[in-house]
Amino acid sequence: MTDDEPRLGFLVEGSAGGGDAGDGSASDGIDGSAGAPTSDGPASDGGTEETGGGRKSGTEAAAALAFARDVVGRVERVALSAVAAGEADLDRFDALWWHAYDPVSDPGAVADCAEPIRAFLAEGGGLFCSARALAQVSALGIDPVPPDATGTEEVTDPVGPLWHPLYEGHPAVDGLSGLRHHIRPAGSTAPYARYENVLPERADVLASTYRGVEDVPGEVAVLQWRIGSGTVIGVGVGMEFAQHDDATTEATRERFAADTIRWLAGESEYDTALATGRPKSGRELERYRDALSGDRDRPSYHVTPPVNWLNDPNGMIHHDGTYHLFYQYNPAGPFHGTVHWGHAVSEDLVRWEDRPVAMSPDPGGPDRDGCWSGCAVAVDVLDDGDPGSGPRVVPAGDDAGSPVEASDADAVYALYTGGRDGWQRPCLATATDADLTRLEPDAANPVIRSPPAELDLLSTPGEPAHFRDHCLWYEDGRWHQLVGAGLQDRGGAAILYTSRDLREWSYEGPALVTEAAEPGVVWECPELLRFPDGDLLHVSDYEDVRYVLGAFDADAGRFRVDDEGVLDPGAFYAPQSLTAPDGRTVTVGWLREERSAESRWDAGWAGAMSLPREVAVVDGELRQRPAREVDRLRGRQLVDRVLTAGSTPERLDATGEAFEIRARLDPDVGPGSVVSLHVRESADGAERTTIRIGGDRVVVDRSESSLDRDARDSPVCVAVADLERPLDVRLFVDASVLELFVNGRRALATRIYPTRHDATGVSIVADAEGEADVGSERSVDARSEEEANADAAGVEVDLSMWRMEGAWPGVAGGDRRAYSR
Repeated sequence: MTDDEPRLGFLVEGSAGGGDAGDGSASDGIDGSAGAPTSDGPASDGGTEETGGGRKSGTEAAAALAFARDVVGRVERVALSAVAAGEADLDRFDALWWHAYDPVSDPGAVADCAEPIRAFLAEGGGLFCSARALAQVSALGIDPVPPDATGTEEVTDPVGPLWHPLYEGHPAVDGLSGLRHHIRPAGSTAPYARYENVLPERADVLASTYRGVEDVPGEVAVLQWRIGSGTVIGVGVGMEFAQHDDATTEATRERFAADTIRWLAGESEYDTALATGRPKSGRELERYRDALSGDRDRPSYHVTPPVNWLNDPNGMIHHDGTYHLFYQYNPAGPFHGTVHWGHAVSEDLVRWEDRPVAMSPDPGGPDRDGCWSGCAVAVDVLDDGDPGSGPRVVPAGDDAGSPVEASDADAVYALYTGGRDGWQRPCLATATDADLTRLEPDAANPVIRSPPAELDLLSTPGEPAHFRDHCLWYEDGRWHQLVGAGLQDRGGAAILYTSRDLREWSYEGPALVTEAAEPGVVWECPELLRFPDGDLLHVSDYEDVRYVLGAFDADAGRFRVDDEGVLDPGAFYAPQSLTAPDGRTVTVGWLREERSAESRWDAGWAGAMSLPREVAVVDGELRQRPAREVDRLRGRQLVDRVLTAGSTPERLDATGEAFEIRARLDPDVGPGSVVSLHVRESADGAERTTIRIGGDRVVVDRSESSLDRDARDSPVCVAVADLERPLDVRLFVDASVLELFVNGRRALATRIYPTRHDATGVSIVADAEGEADVGSERSVDARSEEEANADAAGVEVDLSMWRMEGAWPGVAGGDRRAYSR
C-alpha cells in the first residue's frame, strides 16, 4: 500500500468501533462513541434487527464493508454521530460511502452531518449513497427534494439500472455492455429508494429501473449531483451484498459498485460536462444537442428537446421582439412524466436557441406531479380607482390599441394545469424578467380550486376528474378561458370560465360538447382562434386534432358549429398558436413519436415540433401553409427543372435526409394516373417512403419506410379532390419527420424511421396501378385504351429541391443532410 492509494470512509450509524483501518491498524483516532453500538461489525452477536427479507442488517453492512476493502485498500468506518459532532476528520478521505440497508434510526444526527459533508464535497470529495442512504439526500443538504418512494419490496424479477444513453461512457458502467443491467437477482425482499412522482431539483438522472425484461423509466433510481468540486452518486435499486446471488448479477453489481467507488475516490477520470447538475444553462443544454447530433433519426430543422422528452407546445408568445416557445419537458429521460416547461427562443420562428427550464413542479404545491399544458399572455395591470373591485388586468397596450406583445407590458402570465395526486387544477405563474427566463407559480394556486360541481366529469383510475389544458383570450372587457374536459358517459367538452383579473374565475358552462356520445373521450388542449371569416375551435382527443368552424357567441358563452374536420391526420397533436407582429396566426404542434418506448429510450430523446404553420379561415374554409419564414431555412438548391414522370422510375440527381421538395403537377392530365415520389430511398429500394399524389388524395405510404418492425407503418393521407389544379405540393423531410402541404390548404405530418445509411435517395414515377391506394373506385382493367395512352405520355412535374439548414445554429452537424450527387 502506498500513500497515494485512495482512502475511503465507510459511514455507519452508531459507533465506528476500532481496528477497522484497511491496513490493519486502529481506526486512526475516529471516535464513534456517540450513538448506539454498531451492528455492522465483522462479527455480529446475533442480536441485530431482522430486515424484511429475514437477513440481518449487520450481515449486510459487514458484506458491503468487506467488498469496499476489496476495491480500495484503505477503508475506515466513520460514525455519522462523529461527523455530526465535528469529531471526524473527513479531509483525509478521498470519498465516503454510506450504504444504509435499514431505515435511519437518528434523523437528527443525519441532518447534523449536512454541513461537514457538504464542506467535504465542496473541496472535491466524493460521496456514494446506496440503498436507503439515497433517501437522505435532503437531510444531508444535497437536494431539497428527497425520493418520494422508499421502503421494502418483494423482488420478483432481477432488477437493476436502466442506464441513460447520454451517460453511456460514465465510469460507473465502464466495461458493462449496453444500457440494461441486472445487479440483483429475484427472490426475497429488498429496500429501495426512488423518485417516481417527483424529481430532485439539482441532480442529473443517470438511470431509471430495469426489471426483468421490462424498462421502467418512471422509477428513477441512479442520480448524480455536483456540490462544489465534489460529486455525489445515489443508487436506490439493487445494491445488496449479502443476499443469495447468481454469478451474472453478482459480477455486474460488483463491477458497477467498484467502478463507482474508484471514480469517486479519484482513481479514474471522466468528463462531467454533461452531468453538471441542474438547473441547466442554455450552454449546457446545447452540449446535449451536440452529444446527440449524430443520431440520424433526430431532426435538424425542427424544434426538438435538447435531450429527453418533449410534448405539447405551451405558452407561445411574441414578446419584446422575441418568439418564445415553451413546451412540456421531462428532464429525467425520454418518457412522459414529471413534466416541466422547457423553453426555446427565436428571432424569426425558424432558428432557435435553448433557454433554461422556465417552470418546475413545486414538491409542496398543487403542481407537484407536473406543470402541464397552458398558455401565456402579456398584460397591463390597471387600477380603476374602485377599492372594492381591485386592479383590472388587460392585454398589454390594450388601451392604446397596440399588440399584445408590447415590450412595456406590466407582466407576462402563464395559465397552466397543475397536477397532484391525480387532480388537475388551473394554476397561474408570472414571468420574473423581461426575457421570460423563469415563470414563478403564484402562492395562491390553484386559481380554480376544483372542477365545476355541475358537470359529471369523466373519472378514471388515478385521475378523479379529467379537467385540463387552457386557452385564454380577452373580449368584451373580460378574460375568457377554455378548459379541456371529458364528461362521463358523454365524451369531450370545452368548459368556459371568465375573469377580470386572471385570478378569480366564474364558471360559465360548456362552450361546446361533442355532438355524438363518445364515452371515454377527453378533449385536450382546446384553442379558439378568431378570424374575420369565421372562428376556429380545435381540440385534441388522444388520437386526432379535431376542429370546428363557426362562431363563438361571447354573450351566450357557446360555440355555433357550421363545419368540422380533422386538422392534420398524421402525428400532429396538441397545437398552440400565437399572433405574429403582422397579425398572422402561427401554429405549432407536437409531432408524436411512432416507434417503441424502448427505441425512444435508446435514442435518449423523444418528440419534435412541427414547422410553424400559418392558419386561417377564408371563405368559411380552413387553410394551412408553412409560415413564410420557413423559406429562410432553404440552403443550396439541388434540383430545379420540369420533368416528365413516366412509368420508369427516375432517380433524381440529389440525396438527402433534410430537404424540401416543391412539386407542381396535375395528375389528372393522365386520367387515373398517380405520381409517386420516393424519399429516403435506399439504393436497392428495400427502404423508402412513397408519397402518392393522385386525383382525390395524397397518400404517405410507410409500408417500406423502415426495416425496424417497431416503427409504425400504416398509411396516412389528405383529401385533395376539391382543390384546384395544378396541385402545389410542398414536402419537408427532416430525418424522422415528414410534413407536406397541398395548395396552402391541407397539411399532414408524420414520422418515418429508416435504418439504412444509404436511405437518402429521391426518385419519381407515374404509376397507374397506384390509383387503388388513393381511393379510386375504378379498377386498372376498366381503364380505356385512350387513358392508358395518356399515361404512357407521362405527367409533367415542375420540381424543385433544396437542402435545408439547421434550426440550431450553435449545434454541430445541423446542416449536413442534403446533397447533390
